[in-house]
This record gives sequence, structure tokens and C-alpha cells, in this order.
Amino acid sequence: QQQQQQQREQQQREQQRQAAMREQQERERQQREAERQRALAEQERRRKEEEERRRKQAEEDRRRREEEQARRAAEAQRKREEEETRRREQAAALAVRKVIQRVRIATPENYDNLRAELEEAQQKNLEAMGSQADRVSHEAQQTLEQTQKRIDDIIRKREEDERRRVEEEQRKKEEAEKVERLFKEMKEEFAQVEGKITEGEEKGKAVQGLTAEMSTDEIISTAEAARALADEIKEALTKANDSIAAKQTEMGKNDASWGVQREVNELYQKISQGKRAMESVITHSSYAKDKAVRKAAAMKKIQELKDDFAKHDSDSDGKLSRAEVVAFSRAQFEFDISNEVLDKIMKSLEPVNFDKFRSLFQKVAIAKSEVRARAIRAEEEKRKKELEERKQAVQKIVEEAAGLLTQAESSLASAEADARGLVRGETDLSAEDLKAKAEALEAALTEARALVDQSTEKTKQAEEACEGDSALDGIAKSQLPRLKQRGTNVFERADKVASAVDQAKETAVKRAFAETDKRRLEAVTAIRAKMSADDKSPEQMFKDAAGGASALSKDKFVAFLGTLGEEFKVADGEGEKLFAHIAGTEDEISQECFLELIRLYYKCVKGTVMSEDVQIKSKSVRKIELNEVLEALEGPRKEEGVGVERVKCKAVNDDAVGYVTIAGNQGTPFLVPGGNLHVCIKETVMTDGLCVQESKTVRRIVKGEVIEVLEFAKKDTDLDLKRVRGRAKSDGASGWITLCGNQGTAYLEVC
Repeated sequence: QQQQQQQREQQQREQQRQAAMREQQERERQQREAERQRALAEQERRRKEEEERRRKQAEEDRRRREEEQARRAAEAQRKREEEETRRREQAAALAVRKVIQRVRIATPENYDNLRAELEEAQQKNLEAMGSQADRVSHEAQQTLEQTQKRIDDIIRKREEDERRRVEEEQRKKEEAEKVERLFKEMKEEFAQVEGKITEGEEKGKAVQGLTAEMSTDEIISTAEAARALADEIKEALTKANDSIAAKQTEMGKNDASWGVQREVNELYQKISQGKRAMESVITHSSYAKDKAVRKAAAMKKIQELKDDFAKHDSDSDGKLSRAEVVAFSRAQFEFDISNEVLDKIMKSLEPVNFDKFRSLFQKVAIAKSEVRARAIRAEEEKRKKELEERKQAVQKIVEEAAGLLTQAESSLASAEADARGLVRGETDLSAEDLKAKAEALEAALTEARALVDQSTEKTKQAEEACEGDSALDGIAKSQLPRLKQRGTNVFERADKVASAVDQAKETAVKRAFAETDKRRLEAVTAIRAKMSADDKSPEQMFKDAAGGASALSKDKFVAFLGTLGEEFKVADGEGEKLFAHIAGTEDEISQECFLELIRLYYKCVKGTVMSEDVQIKSKSVRKIELNEVLEALEGPRKEEGVGVERVKCKAVNDDAVGYVTIAGNQGTPFLVPGGNLHVCIKETVMTDGLCVQESKTVRRIVKGEVIEVLEFAKKDTDLDLKRVRGRAKSDGASGWITLCGNQGTAYLEVC
């Protein structure tokens, strides 16, 4: 029963729950219905509002359309009225502008009429032009002013043209009168000499008619008179020609002068014809006179010959005997004629009368010239022989000089071949071998130059022998210049070889320094290895090497090198050479020099950290930047924790001290040996002190030279420069060099 009672209670509770659920669902249904009704009512309200809005919008649109149509109609009406007004204004303005256009092209004859017409057109169309009235009136006024100005200009131009025309006519009239006057003067001047031309021509004909029967004096006097008259007439013609030319220039170039140009040219032609006629008279007169003079001279010569023949014909028999011919030769030619020559003359001319006297004269003269020629030939042969002896002597000197030059050239050719080998390819030679070859070449050059000097002395002897002797010009002008040129060429070639020798010697010095410096670096590496193995500081290592002394002598240094074991083996004499390389001019190596010698530098190739202790996890000192240079103080030592090599070092730029890892446990390098080598990127100078202004120049440092830094950057406060103390790897020169100028110019950078 209790169970049944529980079931009934449960059923009742279920029924109550279901009834409550039904009531809840009914309330929700009623609520949803109420919501739906409200939504329908809201929708209806919105519909009605939309319809009302649309109705009002339609009425508004209709009203706007009607207003727009009315506005457009009114606007169209206004535009039509304005267009009509504008058309009427344009028509009226056009009517006035047509008159304005005609006024613009008015002439002085119709300007007044057109101006009145324009004023009338303006008055008639003033109202019709409306808004354009002011503009058209301005155009009209402007046109009237411009036209008035143009009309005034035309009138002035016409007046000016008229004035010029009158002046031109007056000028032409004056020019015509002047030309007429000058031409009249020309004709008068020519008329004065025209009659003389005829007189001169008559004289010329008289000269041409001279005959051989006339006396010489009569012919000469007639020719001279004709010549004098012809010269006088020619001079008068020249003056007339010059006067006519001056008057023609005075006429100028104008119509009147062109009108008489033909007549003036005719005057010039007549003057030229007269000059040619007088020149012909002068020519014939000169010929007649010269002919008469030559005839008189010939007759005089014949008479002189007759007188001369009579003088030598002592017996006056009309012919010359052998004795008389000998006497004639002595008196006339100062020549003692030989019997042989006399026989030939007498054989060809005997009897020697006056007709053969000229031939005798010639034959004796020829005989004398032959004797003189034989003497000259003998003298010439003697001179030639002496010249040949002098030539042979000079030629021997020239050949000796040439032989010396040949020897010098041969010696120099061999030296040049060896020098080319030194310059081009013998880079594998040691410094000693290179120096020996350079010295051998230098000796060959000295020998070649001595031979050239001997040749030059021979050439000077030949020059002195040729000086003042024109017969030796061939040698002086051809062979001696060639010898001099050969000598010059040998010296020039020798200079080139000497340059190569100097370069080789310099290379030998640099190579010797480089070889020794390489061994120095090897020694430093071995010393530092021994320091690490013995766990000693640099000071302790020096103390051991010096045996407690304050300096390291040569013997102790050589002995110390022997203790480095297999790391560094020293050949005989090498230790002493290395000592000299390190100590320089000193007799001992000081502790400071020793510590500087074994310094080891590292360059940072990857950023890392400097810490206070050998353990990586020790306190950090600071970060080490890329390319920063560090000086090794101790180590390297192995860090047991991670198994890497660590070195105690000092940063050269700020003296920070700490331990830095050389390479990571995966092989990544952080430090590499180096950083103390710089290369010159811009030529500069090395000085003996830090302060540039207070120091002396050691030498110039050229671009590309490698410098080993001995003391890192310090500041020259006077010039605000950073400078380092370094040693040139090429020759060991040491001093201070500027890293960077105060304007930012870099001179050295890390290799």
C-alpha cells in the first residue's frame, strides 16, 4: 500500500508537472500570438506610413516638375529675348564695324569722308547696339586715332619722298656737271700729249732707218735723242694716266660717270697704245745704240791688236819670228815658253802675221794654262795623299772607338738578359743569391761604362782631328754622330739595367729582411709554445734566457734559441743573423725589446665576450667586436668545463683585460692570430716621433706597403690625429704613422 501510495503520489506529481507544462506552453503560445499581432499591426502602420510618404513624394515630384517646366519655359523665353536682343546688337555693331574696317584702310584722300560716315553710323546705331555700344565706340575711337596717326605718317612720308626726289634730282644734276667738267679736263690733258706721241713715233722710224754707212757717233746721238724723247713722252703719258685715274675716282660711281665710262676707257686705251709705241721706240733706240757701241768697241779692239802686233814685230817685217814670239810670251803672259811648245806653235801658225796674231795669243795662253794645270794637279795629288793619310789616321781612331762600343754593347746585351731574368721570374732565389747576381751585373755595367768612356775619348780625339778640316767633314758629319749616338744608347741601356740592378738589390734587401723576419715569427711562436709548456710568464722566460742579467747578449740569445727544441732549429750563423735583426744597432736585447718580440696578437673574426676568469660562466668584462685586436697576455689554456681553448688578453683600444675563447667546441673560430699587420691604403709618411710637428720624417710609406704595429693607436693632441708606431715589413724601417686624418681620411687599415 505504501508503494502504491508512492506510485499515486508520483502520478499526481507527474500530472501536476504536465499540467504546469501545458499552462506554460499556452502562455507562450498566447505570448507569441500577441507578438504576432503586434508585428502585424506595426507592419500595417509602416505600410500606411510608406503609402503616405509615397503619395506626398509623388505630389512633391509633380510640383517640382511643374515648377521646372515653368522655369524652363521662362528661361527659354528669356534666352529667346536675349538672343534677339543680341542679334539686333550684333547687327548694329556689325554695321558700325564695317565702316570701322573701311576707316582702317583709309587714304589721305578719303579719310575725312570715311570719318564722317563712321560718326553717322555710330549715331544711327547707338541705341540698337545696346551693351556693345561702349565696346564698339572704344574700337571706333581707337581706329580713328590709329588711322589718323597712319594718315599723318603717310603724309609725312610723301613729303619726305618729295624732298628726297628733289634732292636726288639736284644731286644728279650736280654729278652730271661735275662729270662733264672732269671729262673735259681729261680730254684736254690727253690732247696735250697726243701730238708728242706722233713726234716720238717719227723719231722711232728715223732710228729704224739708220744704216751701217753712218758714223758711229751719228748713230749713237740719233738713238739717244729718240730715247730721251720717248722717255719724256712716256713720263707725260704716265702723268696723264694718273691724272685721268684721279679724276675718274673723283667722278665717283653714278649714272653720269657710267655715261662717260666708254669714252674714258678709250682714253686709257690711247694712253696704253702711246706707251707701247714709246716702249718700241726705246727698244729700237737702245738696240741701235748698243750695236753702234759694240761696233766702236770692236774697231777699237782691232786697232789695239794692230798696235800690239806692231809693238812685238821689232823688225817691222809684218810677221813674228821665233824670238819675237818668245818675247811676246814673256811680255804679255810673263811666261817662258818651252822649245817644244814653241815648235808646235810655229809649225801650225808660221808665218805668224797679223791675221794669225789672235790665234798666237790663244795658243800661248793655252800653253801657259796647261803648265799651270800640271802644277796644280801635282799640288792636288800631294794634298790628296796628305788628306788620305789624315783620313786613315782618323778612321783608325774611329774604328778603335767603334770596337770599344761593340765590346760594351756585347757585355751590356748579356747584362740585359740577366737583368730581365732578375726582373721577371727569378723569385725563387734567396736574398744572398739575388744580391750576388745584382753585384755581378753591377760589375758588368761598370766594365761597359768604362769601355764607353774610352770610346768617348777616342771620339773626342777624332773630333779634334776633324775640326777645321773640311776634307774630313764626311767622317765628322756621318761616322762621329753615329758613334756618339751609339754611346748614348749604351749609357741609356746601362741606366735601364742599373735601374733593374737597383731594384734587384732593393728586392734582395727586402727579401733578406722578409726571410729573417719569417724566422723571427717562427722563433716567437716557438718561444710562446715553450712559455705555455713551462707555464712561465714573458718576464720569467727572459730571466731564464738572460741568466738573471738585465739584458740578453748575442751568445746567450743563440744559446736560448737552441733550447727551443724541435719547434725551432737554428742553422750555423742563423742565430747571429736573427740577433742582429732583432737588436738592430744595439749590442744586447733588453727585457723591453724581448717582451715586444714575443708579443702575440689576435684579431676577432666573430663577435664574442671577454670574461674575468678562464671559466666561460665567469663574470663578463665586455663584448668583443668584429675585427677588434687583442694582445695575448697568458695561455692559451683549456677550459675544462666545455673543453675550449681560452687566452688571457688585453684589448688594444681600451686596455680591457680578460679571457676570450679562441674557437668554439664545434670548431667555430672567434680569434685568429694577427691584427698587428696594417696595409697602407693612401700614401703617407713615417716620422720618428708621435707629434708630427715636432718630429722628423723617416721615409714615405707607399700604398700597398705592410706595416707591423709595435705600439697601437695614440693621439697626437696638437693635430688631433690617431697614430701607431710600426715597422715596415719591406725594410724594417720603424716610426710613427697616422692611422686616420682629422678630416676622416684613412691611411692604414688592418690586413
